[in-house]
Amino acid sequence: MEKRVASWEKLRQDTLKRLGPEAVFGEGSPDARVAIVGEAPGYNEVRQGRPFVGRAGKLLDELLAQSGIEREEVYITNVVKIRPTREKGGRTSNRPPRVGEIREGMEALLKELELIEPEVLILLGNTPARALVGKSFAMTKHRGTLFRSVTGTPAVATFHPAYLLRQEGEDYRRVRRLVLEDLAAARRALEEEPELHELE
Repeated sequence: MEKRVASWEKLRQDTLKRLGPEAVFGEGSPDARVAIVGEAPGYNEVRQGRPFVGRAGKLLDELLAQSGIEREEVYITNVVKIRPTREKGGRTSNRPPRVGEIREGMEALLKELELIEPEVLILLGNTPARALVGKSFAMTKHRGTLFRSVTGTPAVATFHPAYLLRQEGEDYRRVRRLVLEDLAAARRALEEEPELHELE
């Protein structure tokens, strides 16, 4: 365990050195059974230097707890380590990450997952799903299905909490139910030998 923690700390330091002080590395238990992978950090994440600490992170904590998965038991990170931004009207806002940013982030992410050795991956949104399951992944068609990820680890993708926060009324309740179903599928994969699918 100590060797794993030391290797993780070295990878974290190397990543911050390579990508700069505003990079947000993953955090959590070094022997976590579940790894959660999002898209990229936002404003709050960069400010605190931690993943999933804004509104989406608080909602994620709530959803995990409702699914019987404690945040303390998971490792949580993003594909992209730097906040992708755009300037408009003097304001800075988030934008989808570019291909090069995803490629750069994957270099660190694959090493993170190799060190943690989770038993199941929960992928939040299309970006991590396409990076770790396959480019043809489509959320509406493939969410909730257990796939064999590029690391060989079972992976289930669901809607990102930030997407859920943009929904209202019945749409919010419907998407929230779907996310909880998908998290339950991930939890079951820890308890039984899952049948894994491959993207064509």
